[in-house]
Amino acid sequence: MKPNASQTVHCPEFPSGSTWLNTSRPLTVAGDLRGRVAVLDFWTYCCINCMHLLPVLARVERRFAGEPVVVIGVHSAKFISERDPANIRRAIQRYGVKHPVVVDPVHDIWQRFAVKAWPTLVIVDAQGFVRETLPGETDETTLTTAIGSLLDEGRERGVLAAGTLDVAPDPDADSTLLRFPGKLHVDGRRLYVADSGHNRVLVTDFNGGIEMVIGEGGVGTHDGPATDASFNNPQGLSVIGETLFVADTGNHLLRAVHLPTFEVTTVAGTGELGQGQGRPDPRVPLSVPLRSPWGLLSLGTHLLIAMAGSHQIWVYDPENGVIAPWAGTGAEDHIDAPLKDAAFAQPSGLARAGKFVVVADSEVSSIRALDLEDGMVRTLMGRGLFDFGDGEGAPEQTMLQHPLDVAVGANVLYIADTYNNKIKALSFGSMETRTLFGDGDPATLHEPGGLAVADGILLIADTNNHRILRGDPRTGALQEIHLEQRSN
Repeated sequence: MKPNASQTVHCPEFPSGSTWLNTSRPLTVAGDLRGRVAVLDFWTYCCINCMHLLPVLARVERRFAGEPVVVIGVHSAKFISERDPANIRRAIQRYGVKHPVVVDPVHDIWQRFAVKAWPTLVIVDAQGFVRETLPGETDETTLTTAIGSLLDEGRERGVLAAGTLDVAPDPDADSTLLRFPGKLHVDGRRLYVADSGHNRVLVTDFNGGIEMVIGEGGVGTHDGPATDASFNNPQGLSVIGETLFVADTGNHLLRAVHLPTFEVTTVAGTGELGQGQGRPDPRVPLSVPLRSPWGLLSLGTHLLIAMAGSHQIWVYDPENGVIAPWAGTGAEDHIDAPLKDAAFAQPSGLARAGKFVVVADSEVSSIRALDLEDGMVRTLMGRGLFDFGDGEGAPEQTMLQHPLDVAVGANVLYIADTYNNKIKALSFGSMETRTLFGDGDPATLHEPGGLAVADGILLIADTNNHRILRGDPRTGALQEIHLEQRSN
């Protein structure tokens, strides 16, 4: 049989000299993909839609384990910092990517395949022809059906290779107590830490004494006692009364921890990634699918949720058991308008500043403010989806690179300028911004993802360095908080 008209596009070769991660050697189309069905995943690690696709690919890899199928990530960077292979390697570790990844810093491979959006999957048959290009969050059924069909076709033609592609992933040598810590929260004398890479939450004092570990460490959705409960990449934390709420990001759930007993229950979400279909009843939160809840903020008796995956701010009413969108249309954009008409792009962190709710709007590298009195969304700094950099001074001069969190101090807004490896401070008086901590060197700060303020001291989740820092805004001093189990 000869390829038909839809099969006449040969898979372009990977550029020679490309940097490869998660593999013992560089791969080639002619030598390694021939005889195998290949799925090329064009992604960038900032992108929430790309994150949504990673679990789908992992399940597909398990489904076709032992067969001539190979998944290859093509990391085509959006932000400048995402071009650095060391940062990509960290992201691979953080999100548990097991397949080979080729670094595409200036979109050479992207252009060869005429890709136009993140994420995009390109499916290549065993004879080296591009058969499908699938932009967006491709579902598992569509992907497995396409792969299965091409395997059947390859067997019929007798062109399949024998067995899997033997490429050992890079060893992950991290053995730190914390692993990619995310959000922080302060309540009284307690510090709550989302130990995201270990799928758990730590309850500590401000000196690092660990009072309780919530979560057994494995990926899961189990409710129950702290030692039995399980999470998946928990992020946002907030306390209302005697309840610690947890944004269980990877499980697309909202969890509640009863602090007197540390018992965990699920209060919202189905455990499935919401696709924006149907009209679930907001009065039955466990029937409402969520999309990557990331940041949390208590607002009186209500809880605001930065729903990164749907580009909205949601609200949860624990007393009446209601959850629903509160601000944002759901479109990924940068639009200032009344709450229901505004648009965000992967909001990831929330803070309260007087009559304003401040939002770290990461994909537009912006800081937004929601006015609780007039219901308007305004931009404090930032411009749009592809406007980013590293600047300070007046609002029109200030530029950020994928900020993930904000926190409020005395007449100041602290900003985790995550991909610039800095903490910046916006003065509410002059509205000017300056760099407070970090000089861009990853040894000082490496993609900080969480902030909290306690007694005038800024607490920082130095995410890629697996540690929590104590920063003194008056002196500029940074000191690590060494965590250790508190003796009974």
